Order: sequence, then structure tokens, then C-alpha cells
Amino acid sequence: MTSNQRDIVVFIWLPGKGYTPAALLTEYRTEKYCTLGYGQRYIRRPDAIPLDPASFPLTMSGPITNQRGKKISVLRDAAPDKWGRKVLGLMAGQHAATLTETDILIATHSHNRIGALAFGQSASEGPKSMAPWAADSVFSAPKDNLEQIARVVAKVDELDDDDDLDELRTTLPEDAFMQALASSLSVGGRRPKVLVEMEDGDYIAKFSKRGDPWNEPRIEHATMTLAAQCGISVAHTRMKETSAGSILLVKRFDRTEQGEPRHFISGFTLNPNISEEGDWGSYQDLAQLARQHEDTFAGPELFRRMVFNALCSNVDDHPRNHAWFVGPQGINITPVYDVVPTQTRFREYALALRCGKEGRRATLPNVLSWPEPFGLRPDEAKDIAMDIVEIMSGWQEHFASCGVTTRDISELEYRFALLGAR
Repeated sequence: MTSNQRDIVVFIWLPGKGYTPAALLTEYRTEKYCTLGYGQRYIRRPDAIPLDPASFPLTMSGPITNQRGKKISVLRDAAPDKWGRKVLGLMAGQHAATLTETDILIATHSHNRIGALAFGQSASEGPKSMAPWAADSVFSAPKDNLEQIARVVAKVDELDDDDDLDELRTTLPEDAFMQALASSLSVGGRRPKVLVEMEDGDYIAKFSKRGDPWNEPRIEHATMTLAAQCGISVAHTRMKETSAGSILLVKRFDRTEQGEPRHFISGFTLNPNISEEGDWGSYQDLAQLARQHEDTFAGPELFRRMVFNALCSNVDDHPRNHAWFVGPQGINITPVYDVVPTQTRFREYALALRCGKEGRRATLPNVLSWPEPFGLRPDEAKDIAMDIVEIMSGWQEHFASCGVTTRDISELEYRFALLGAR
């Protein structure tokens, strides 16, 4: 191996077996590309789980190569988004923009990281941090530290890209800094969040963000619980109030009842024909692809999500906010975990994914215009949609029961306008 080449062992958690070496990621730094190939010993395992059943099945005869500047999607699923990268830069003592995608992926390791993938230098040593500045000290924060963590998160959220990262770190107690921030490095999304341990399991804590026009955590809790009433599979949520503001706690779906990690992929990985920079495809695409991988439940589930998102103006329904568990025999759609009305007012809302024959238009006629890919007849689709409309028509009372203020409900009326304009 030359100085231009870096080999990274990719591990996956197998039920009852723990982290198991599955593949080798080789980074060629000068040429700026990577290859990813399964180990022959892993492929021969009867309990082997494909990292990516769509583009990287276990039957692949050789490694896959990413194009120059393009990410390998299943590995991108295991990497943090904007908030995690901001924290990573703070921990590394440099801005995240100066770190490569591989640096970000392998910087830290913890048994509590999101999903079932992990990375390390050798198969025999197991997963570990590969960053010279990081230690394997990432952990879930205990519930009794939420008050302090909320204050630390608020301070970090105030940072702009050109702020002095080192100066901020010296103002924070080291234990609070690590507990508040380190565990967020494997969590996706743009908003502040931290992994926490509660008495009934592991949760993701989601916080308010600078510039929010309303109490976003409480509104998301109300929206998620309303979605559950509409028959949508939803991650369990609960609220926690602190002196630094409201915190939404979302139960982690990527853990079994016994606490074992579960491997999952995003809609970006399921659909290899789309990219984060281009057209994100349609709900119909995801439903058909899921059926090809033996998930028959996903069609009606995605239809319900599509209708609900249109009616509450959740326009952040991009493919990374839909995910699938991966097992030896196929895939299964995960509970939904990020549903909330957009903060922005538009004359007409458009979903992130195409939802009907009129493209991305978030209207009831459009979401009802092409139900067949979901495995539904037009009459079945209409009945499901009308049931959702009936339940959602009481959204104001439901939101009030969840503690959303009268002021915020008044502002939200514009996002639920379709319920009064059918």
C-alpha cells in the first residue's frame, strides 16, 4: 500500500455475531476515487447481509468504483449531514469543508453509531476511529444531562462558518462538550441532534435551531403522532422541556428490542438512478423498487406518507428521509422518522419527490392520479386518502393537545390549507 492509497475495513453488525468484516474500501487520494469490494469469506457466510442490495449485491463478481467526486451511496448513508459535519469540524479543530468524505466517514466509532456499519484499520482489531485527533469515546448521553446538553447545543448552533472553533471549545466543559456533541457524528440531517439513553431505550434528541419561527420540536411531535393516527408506521416520539427550550425525543428504529444494530439504506441507495444533486425521482419509483426487493408492504405505506405529506406541506420528504431495513432475504421499509410542515410559505407547495402525473405538485388530485405502482386500484387509493383527510381534519385539536401554542397553530393553518380546499 502506497501513501496515496488507504485501505479501510467495512464492518457490518450481524445479529448474534456482532461487528463482522464484510468489505474493503480502498481510497486513492491523488486520483480522488474509491473502490469497494466484498471479502470472499464474508460472501460465503449463510447469514451475510448485502451492504447495498440495489447496486452492490452479494453476487457482485468484483469491487464497485465511485466516479470522480461521486459518493458511494450506502457509505454516504452512514455519514453525518450538515449538523454532524459542523460538530466534526469543531472536534477536529478545523472546518468540516477541509475534510474529505472518507475522513468524515471514519473519524469516530461507537457501538451507538447510527445503523449497522462501522469502519476500522484491520479485520482483527475491529471497528475503531481512524482519525489521529479522535478517540473511540463517542457515546449516548445519559438522560439526566439533557438540560446541560441543550445549552451546549444552542451555543454550537450559534456558530457561523468563520467563527473561532477552538475558542468556543475552551469555553465549554469537556465532559459536557463530548456528551452533547460527539454522539451526533453519525446522525443524519441538518438540524441539531444528539443520541441519548433513556430508561426505555435509545433515542435521538432533536433541538430547536437558531431562526426557527415556531417551536419546531413540539410541532414535529404533533405531526408525527398525527401521522400515526393516519395508519402510517412512525417512530415513537415524546417531548422533554428544558430551560434551553423544547426537545423532541425520537425512539431509534435502527435497534432491535435487544439493542442490536440494524442495517438500513436510504431511498437514495435503493434507487441507484438518482443522486443528491439531481432529480430525486418519485414515490412511485420507490414503491416499485421496494417490490423488486421483496417488500410488498412499502407500496401502501409510501402512498399514505405521500398523501399525508401533501396535506401537511412536509416538503422535506427527500429520499434520505425514507429508509429500508436490509436482511439476508430482502428489505422492509422502516418507520418514518422525520415528518414536519415546512417553515416556509409558498403560493403552492411541491413535494421533494414526484407524487403524480403532475409531477411534484402537492395537491390531492395529483397524489391520487397514479396509484397503480403502489399496488392500489384507484378506488382503494381514494378510500385511503379520504380516511387520512378525515383524520387530519382535526389537526388543530390534536396539535393543541400536544402543547402547540395558539400562535403556532395559526401560522400552521397555511400549511394545512389543502384540507379546506379539496
